[in-house]
Amino acid sequence: MKESLTICAVGTAAALGLAQGAPSAPLQPRDQRHGALILSFDDRNFADWLAALPLFERHGAHATFFVSGNIDDAAVRTMRRLSEAGHSVGLHGLAHANADEAIAAKGAARYYTEEIEPQLEACRAAGIPITSFAYPNCRRTDEADELFRAHGFAHVRGGHKGVAPYDPTGEKQEGLKPVHTVDRVFFPASEAASRLRLDTVIVGEAYHTDIEDILACIRRCAERDEAFVLTSHGIHPDATRIHMKTEWLERILATAEECGVAVLGFDEIKPR
Repeated sequence: MKESLTICAVGTAAALGLAQGAPSAPLQPRDQRHGALILSFDDRNFADWLAALPLFERHGAHATFFVSGNIDDAAVRTMRRLSEAGHSVGLHGLAHANADEAIAAKGAARYYTEEIEPQLEACRAAGIPITSFAYPNCRRTDEADELFRAHGFAHVRGGHKGVAPYDPTGEKQEGLKPVHTVDRVFFPASEAASRLRLDTVIVGEAYHTDIEDILACIRRCAERDEAFVLTSHGIHPDATRIHMKTEWLERILATAEECGVAVLGFDEIKPR
């Protein structure tokens, strides 16, 4: 997703009603954890992503990095390095085109040929396996989902329609609920592998993120063995707008580790 404030997923809110995480405990084997945080980052924030690798490694966590634009030498180097570190990589569109608009304008076949195939062919040539796609701006249709299914993609990532950002101060959006109380944002972790489309919550100052609410979402996943899909873009200590602050990522990964929630890339989603 490029730097657009098109709202297609939940913003975040003050954490209410869930218990604080337990004290730190030894990291559980990944197949013994309860609940899943399916984490992803979009676009071409290559330097940020590579700089964050030690943080992911420290917490035994992985993510998916969805790359937009040409799969050029810089993209190939970054995708290979991320894959070597155990992360998943996926596609985010050659021109970052909204799938619903592009398919309506030119048809599904031409959309796929022009927007997806160039990226896919470049990845094949580089020996980078691709099984997932993230819709730019979360813009999709059922026809688009079936298009990717027909082409063998294991998962696509969309967004939660009708779930808008919540501002804990009440200044932006009145009457909306904290994310961890919105049941449709979550689903049984055991169902993740069978779902083609995984809809996301997006974090960043532009979405009025309250990190405490995101942490409450992770605790809910642990308590109920649920899955939760979370997305941002860059990762930086001074991140603003649509990007994730390094401090937020540290707290997210630490909370997941404390609660025994697996932090997974799309390629790690396996049937139980």
